[in-house]
Amino acid sequence: MIEKYTRNKNIVNAAALIIFWAAIYALFPALGEKGINPDYSVEAAISLGLATGAVVYLLPLIFAALGSFSMFFTSPIFKRRWHKFRGLKRGYYAFILIVSLFLLSFFAEFLINGKALFVKYQGKIHFTLFSFESARSFGLKGYGVPNYRMMKEVYKTRNLERAERLKNGTASEDDRKYQQWGDDWVVMPIYPYGPLESLLDELPCRPPHPPSWLTGRWRQAFFEESLFVLPENPPTRDELVEKYRRPDWVDLDIARLYREMAVAGLFELKPGVKYPGTFQHILGTDDRGRDVFARMVYGFRTSLSFALVVCFFCYLIGITVGALLGYYGGTFDIVMQRFVEIWSAMPFLYTVMIFAAIMIPNFWMLVGILVLFKWMGMTYYIRAEFLREKSKDYVAAARAIGCTDGAIIFRHILPNALTPVISFAPFAVVADIGALVSLDFLGFGLPAPTPSWGELLGQGLANLTKPWLILSPTLAMFFTLLLVSFIGEAIREAFDPKQYSRLR
Repeated sequence: MIEKYTRNKNIVNAAALIIFWAAIYALFPALGEKGINPDYSVEAAISLGLATGAVVYLLPLIFAALGSFSMFFTSPIFKRRWHKFRGLKRGYYAFILIVSLFLLSFFAEFLINGKALFVKYQGKIHFTLFSFESARSFGLKGYGVPNYRMMKEVYKTRNLERAERLKNGTASEDDRKYQQWGDDWVVMPIYPYGPLESLLDELPCRPPHPPSWLTGRWRQAFFEESLFVLPENPPTRDELVEKYRRPDWVDLDIARLYREMAVAGLFELKPGVKYPGTFQHILGTDDRGRDVFARMVYGFRTSLSFALVVCFFCYLIGITVGALLGYYGGTFDIVMQRFVEIWSAMPFLYTVMIFAAIMIPNFWMLVGILVLFKWMGMTYYIRAEFLREKSKDYVAAARAIGCTDGAIIFRHILPNALTPVISFAPFAVVADIGALVSLDFLGFGLPAPTPSWGELLGQGLANLTKPWLILSPTLAMFFTLLLVSFIGEAIREAFDPKQYSRLR
């Protein structure tokens, strides 16, 4: 890795400078107002300076670290450890499952979305998933984004009516054009509900709506909204015993009796009211009428992405600092250790509260805050590994042949010190997921209406009579953290150094 970088240093540095410049400039708040226009702007000058510093000082370290990881993952001992990890079925299958679900979540827009994949209207196909199309451009009333589910039903009805007119000989000029254009149609995702759209106009009753397969809960909601046709006279005692076979209803008052009869499905719904389809909203809706299953899937992607990004940057800083402390030691180690200890005592939650009071939190701001307070953990392990490894013969041999300190740290010692990094990574991911969920639950996390498990937990706590709201994120967190814990347990056992202590 480092050899390839050295051979193509100028090309790589130029490409990295452009990428770093664009990435750093994109973080400035002025970007949303001015757009990317770096000419003669203060933001562009600052971002260019930071990008240049990153290319000069940070890029060689990144390639050296990548080379160390490459050497570690291609070593014979790692191959043996990976073979043993694959033999630990529980952890290996959990790894395959969690990785598959995470990769699949990046295609959630194609699978779970309220927008159509594409629409055919008047012979032309429109790809609408990532574009804005008004309702009028598809022959509907209104100026906003159309409801594609309703539009699909409207097109289906129009196609049937048009076919009937053509059959009866009463077709209009537009109907004859459709003989060349073909029917209009809408292709929706498999689960046609998005995480942000409210369904209050489509579903009866007040939110939160129960899962569509909980018929009893829907009957209860219909009764609370007076959507059943109630009889003028209540059933007699004999009818309750003989006809309905419910003697326990005999002594109930009329309101309670009608409620029990409605929940049991003994009343008809008022005209125009109907039950949702069995798989229409499999986890119900939240208190704003948004589909819970869609928000759960998008929240899974957000939570796991957040945890992986935080883990990567924490390890990047922690490994670098720990390597320097362990390699150089002495006064530098003592002074920096005191700094790390002082910094680790800083209150995390209070800092988040202060930032949340000053500005609206976003994904990258929370990543930065969490990295700022969590990078110290790996420092201690890497420092201990370097203190042990630097006294070995191969390090002395590397010094004897004239290797620089950077080459010794990243090319010689670091590949032999990565075992704790690999072993602790799954547990760090678990902790980072929990941190984001906790922040969202407390109201200091991602801004509304971002799909979030913590926000759903907060809604569940506020609606304890709606158990699906709190059970959905709780079970999702339980199974996700359980799978990641299985992976961590298998990695710990596969990377146990005792069984490889005699390998040469």
